[in-house]
Amino acid sequence: MILVPALALLFLSPAKEDPRPHVPATRLAKVAHQLAIDEGWPIDQQGYTFDPMLPTTDDGFDSIGLYKKAHLVRMYSVDRSTGDIVDFMRGCDLFDFKDLEPFQSEIRRQTHAPRLTPQQLARKAGCPKLTIVNTRWVQ
Repeated sequence: MILVPALALLFLSPAKEDPRPHVPATRLAKVAHQLAIDEGWPIDQQGYTFDPMLPTTDDGFDSIGLYKKAHLVRMYSVDRSTGDIVDFMRGCDLFDFKDLEPFQSEIRRQTHAPRLTPQQLARKAGCPKLTIVNTRWVQ
């Protein structure tokens, strides 16, 4: 009697989504480097470094930190499905620079994922809302 409902649950439960492939570390570093320049960080000065993050659980993002003298100043987290880039560690920011569009289009083309609205991406990143960053702001 219990076997039939158990089998029904097993076969009718939604299939788990396969995790998206990770962004290669060299590509992640290249995107982070461009973003840091877009924002105005003086990364050519001594003391600035990048460090890829190795999460203990897979949240769907690949992240790399920008450090100034070993202090985290920015976290660039790439959504592996859409290519959108957020910082949910140092603020809830969504990066929207034109030079990111080819990278993001390539990711979406590979994953066949739809573009997310800022509200959907905020929920995914665990933020109440995302602030759009699309201008050079670091002085």
